Amino acid sequence: MRSLKRECKSCEEVKLGKEFSSPEAEICTFCASSGKKARQTPEIAPQTAPPAPKQPRAKAQVPVEPEKPTYAPGDEPLTTFPLVELDPQNPSVQELARRAAAHSYLLPFIQRFRPKYQAGWVHKDICRRLERFMKQVENQESPRLLLMMPYRHGKSEITSRHFAPFVLGHHPDWEIISASNAQSLATSFSRYIRDLMRSDAFTSVFPTRLDPSSQAVENWNTVGGGGYMAAGVGTAIIGRGAHILSIDDPVRDAEAADSQVQRDNTWEWYNSTAYSRLAPGGGVLGILTCWNDDDWAGRIEQTMAAGGDQFEIVRYPAINDQGDEYILLDDTIQQFPPGSTVPEGARLTRKKDTALHEERYSLAALLKIKANYFASGQKRWWSAGYQQNPAPEDGAYFTRKMFSYYASPPARRHVNVFQAWDFAITESQQNDYTVCVTVAQDAADNIYVLDVDRFRSSDGEAIAERILKNFVQEGADMLGVEDSQIWKSIESTFTRLSGERKVYPSYEVLKPFTDKFVRAQPLRGRMQAGKVWFCKSHPYYEELEKEMLRFGAGGKHDDQVDALAWVVRLVLNKNAPRLPEPPKMKSWRDKLKDIGMSGSTSHMAS
Repeated sequence: MRSLKRECKSCEEVKLGKEFSSPEAEICTFCASSGKKARQTPEIAPQTAPPAPKQPRAKAQVPVEPEKPTYAPGDEPLTTFPLVELDPQNPSVQELARRAAAHSYLLPFIQRFRPKYQAGWVHKDICRRLERFMKQVENQESPRLLLMMPYRHGKSEITSRHFAPFVLGHHPDWEIISASNAQSLATSFSRYIRDLMRSDAFTSVFPTRLDPSSQAVENWNTVGGGGYMAAGVGTAIIGRGAHILSIDDPVRDAEAADSQVQRDNTWEWYNSTAYSRLAPGGGVLGILTCWNDDDWAGRIEQTMAAGGDQFEIVRYPAINDQGDEYILLDDTIQQFPPGSTVPEGARLTRKKDTALHEERYSLAALLKIKANYFASGQKRWWSAGYQQNPAPEDGAYFTRKMFSYYASPPARRHVNVFQAWDFAITESQQNDYTVCVTVAQDAADNIYVLDVDRFRSSDGEAIAERILKNFVQEGADMLGVEDSQIWKSIESTFTRLSGERKVYPSYEVLKPFTDKFVRAQPLRGRMQAGKVWFCKSHPYYEELEKEMLRFGAGGKHDDQVDALAWVVRLVLNKNAPRLPEPPKMKSWRDKLKDIGMSGSTSHMAS
């Protein structure tokens, strides 16, 4: 066969069959073109003593072509991987070096299968963190790593296609579960990894082999007892543990990100199904684009704040528009605005206003994408999808420019004081807050936010007590409550407590709108006109501003916005207070009356 090797009778080198002009040719085509001929065996001159018999030349062993694997119909490899050198017994020094690098480090391993893969500093940083993650699982340290990166910047190529085979190469007894927003996407990753591990390029680096009896595309095993399972978010995971649980983009799109039901379902699946499959010391790896403050990544951060699993969270914005970007000694990545002091030992990754990976998306290309989002009024998706911040820095529905500030509130004797309540005690809203907003309306129809009372409670009587307490404490003139099932359930308690305390607030039941944006429109209009004032130094302000800037941009809570919208609606139905008229200036006749002279008496009477 043309692919088998044999020896050239001229140069005496072992060469491939295709380097001979025909199966019968004794010399290779190179020697033939040079005019060389086959060497003749020289005659041995007679000697007095017979020489020792000449040992025959050891001919190179011609390798037998390996038998091609057979696949079930529809199970053939879909990916063609680079070929390694054809003689596995005599690899070149360069090939041995490539194998050693691919065995030790993730990035050379990826480039062995993707020779054209363009790796920037960000991909090297991710590979470094993933190598450390694997070591932490080896040490049973239960690592938690969350990587947030823009669309189409190579995150899945590293983490979902090549990290798993790299891990199984080192640990054929480990089990990996990889989940994504759709079963089809997770299955495509699984097929790629399985085909990769069948290839010569992999088997020449690692001894790990697939179990011939278990190679289903969505769930397969290694002969070492480990394996891989592909799962869609929300699907059942049965019969498989996880040394590594990898979750790649659990949120499908913007509609799913803004759906409370889908966010709840994803979180419930993670806790009840996926998380329970972790082996002792196993790790959780998240790779995603951050869509919403309350999506899977957002809830991970909330869990961290509550004392749960502590994740290493790394954000890679498409453009570092806040300042020069550094990796600090604790391995966090931070931007420092011009003039800021950079900590000692920090390593610069890129200067301010630099693209994350210029070779793939240049700064000019990213700015054009940004302009398209802003022109269509969708700057939220630029901020979330590319900058890894679900809410734009300057807000979405409410912007920073709309906020006006006061240092001291107006005198109470010249204002109307209103309070509005937004309740949240239904079972589906256990994580939301009940909120009371108190405002003052002055004679110029300005609204001053005096206080925000925000708390969680499912006790109707405690809420009714709180209503009366705030009413008395703030000296309110009018209350507003939403006409909801919640108010109806506590109204009788409120009435009873009012009678017991001899406090009888005047209140109005407000009919709700179905659309929260319609409800907030009067508030937004007044803020745009500079008629709503906030106290920046008040304890309520920080959380209120954060919620308002995230309103309509994936923020988890909107209860303060709802309460503020209710109170503005209450104000719209009342006239602004009238200031007392200044004393009327007296005329000369009034002054004469004051000194006892009649207006009809002439000045000549004296």
